[in-house]
Amino acid sequence: MTQPYPISQLELLVPWDLPIEQELEEFDREKLTKMLDQFLQALEQQSPEKELIIIEQLLASLEIVETSPIDISSTKSYLENWEVTDYDNYFNVTHVQSPNPAICLLKSVVVTYYTFLLLFYQKKQLNLTQIELQKQGFISYACLL
Repeated sequence: MTQPYPISQLELLVPWDLPIEQELEEFDREKLTKMLDQFLQALEQQSPEKELIIIEQLLASLEIVETSPIDISSTKSYLENWEVTDYDNYFNVTHVQSPNPAICLLKSVVVTYYTFLLLFYQKKQLNLTQIELQKQGFISYACLL
């Protein structure tokens, strides 16, 4: 395995900013479609090495996503602010806003999958059936986008 792609934090859109629907300009739609196809291509790979290469290339292209951290003053849920902050700190999550939420969502999914892959390849004793189920879940996320 090559040197892991450097990921400092998982950036997540704040839940109340998640788009239910979003109209994309032609250029953005084509870019998102190309990236989703690349992600799905990686998920279909039988070779772990090829899969990692494709995901790392995709992550490099997703670095362009413009985001700005957001301070959550209210969780808009039953959780207290300190609980959300504690969770975010533990899991190294930053809540963000983005002028391009669709690409930001894709980046979050790809970063999560990449982290999952790294864990899998470090801990070879993980159940292969469960790994396949996880992959199917990521395919579902990609199709939802």
